[in-house]
Amino acid sequence: MRQKMDNFGRKLYPILSIGFFLANLMMQYVFFKVFFINPGMNGDENGYFYYVSRHPDFSISGISNAISQPYIFVCTLLNYIFHDTALTNRTVSLACGVFLLIYLFRYFKRHKFLSFVSTNPFFNDLTLFSLLFAVITIIRGHFVGTSDIISVAFAVPGFILLTETIQSDSRKNLWYVGLLFALAFTSRPTFLVILLAYLSAFSVFYTTKLFSKAMLSTAIFFIFFTALINFYPLLEHGKIVIDDKEPPVSSGTSWFEMNYLMAKKWDSGELPRTKWLSSGDVIEFKKIHPEFIFPKNHLDIIKNDTGMFVRQMLRMFAISMYSSIRFLYLLFPFLMLFAFRKKSSDERKTARFTIMFYGIALFLFMFMRLKMMEFRWMHIPMLFFAFYAMDCTKNSSEKTRLWLFNGTFLMGILFFVVGFFRDL
Repeated sequence: MRQKMDNFGRKLYPILSIGFFLANLMMQYVFFKVFFINPGMNGDENGYFYYVSRHPDFSISGISNAISQPYIFVCTLLNYIFHDTALTNRTVSLACGVFLLIYLFRYFKRHKFLSFVSTNPFFNDLTLFSLLFAVITIIRGHFVGTSDIISVAFAVPGFILLTETIQSDSRKNLWYVGLLFALAFTSRPTFLVILLAYLSAFSVFYTTKLFSKAMLSTAIFFIFFTALINFYPLLEHGKIVIDDKEPPVSSGTSWFEMNYLMAKKWDSGELPRTKWLSSGDVIEFKKIHPEFIFPKNHLDIIKNDTGMFVRQMLRMFAISMYSSIRFLYLLFPFLMLFAFRKKSSDERKTARFTIMFYGIALFLFMFMRLKMMEFRWMHIPMLFFAFYAMDCTKNSSEKTRLWLFNGTFLMGILFFVVGFFRDL
């Protein structure tokens, strides 16, 4: 009976792998129509659209003083060809997504374990490609004209190269890692939150290497390239330019106050989870309720509004666990279980490090955003997680890998089918 089940799973593997790929391809077709060819603006596109459309003349000083310099640099150059700012910005994002997919696919094939199942090698390649494709594209950043995906495209290879370099006690490519980190940071400053999470986990599992020559060299290159990208603002204003979405002081409010008020209203049932308040909404609230005192910081909330804070953290944690399974499928629980297997190995250490990196990043974003964190902020650790989860399958039996990948493919197909009929 067991042998029959194994044979059945082996026969299902190529069918489900193709079905999973086609389901994701159809999902991307829907995303393409909704976001890429959207005549309006998607989410945070306005700021980038405004800058590129209002600065048609390319200049190094102008780019250096812009928000998200790497992204604006490429968009400004490409806009000379398209003369369509929305199309230009979205095309750059799409190109970054394609680059990241190709890079991770080729790097994994060259350096990692790919014999998932003893079958036609094409289906193992398809498994790797489909899973990377799914995790990269599920956030939809590659169809939106913002700096999200370009930061991910720089950061993920950087973190993987740094991890591989440290684990092999090598000092190669450190300048390259520093450059990638500088490009990721200047593209989107939330990269620093991810970097903090990475270093926190690193200090636990690679304590003796935290201040090694390799890590210090990477830090020096990171600072050097960040300063180089910000040469003009440092020269003229003595500070770097970051893509800061904080409302101006003149508006009379802040992101912290907006998030706190949204959290309060969501907690009391006055505001749906999917709705966000604007700075204008907060200012209007202040006029109507002048007696209301906003907390000064997160510690103030923990001290004086403990119940709301705990409830929000629990809500965000529950939603984040669902999103982790939704976006990483069975790779998420697999790596969790693999990390606590009794047999010690380098792969188990990597698995535990990956889980801690992911968990700390998740906690930091939940703590920072009281109302509701956006899971697109977790895109970098998500891809890092998927990359090493697939590599750790080499320590499992082929039977386990069949269950893992077949279950993942089936889950992905079911998510697509449910979403399709829900949106009819």
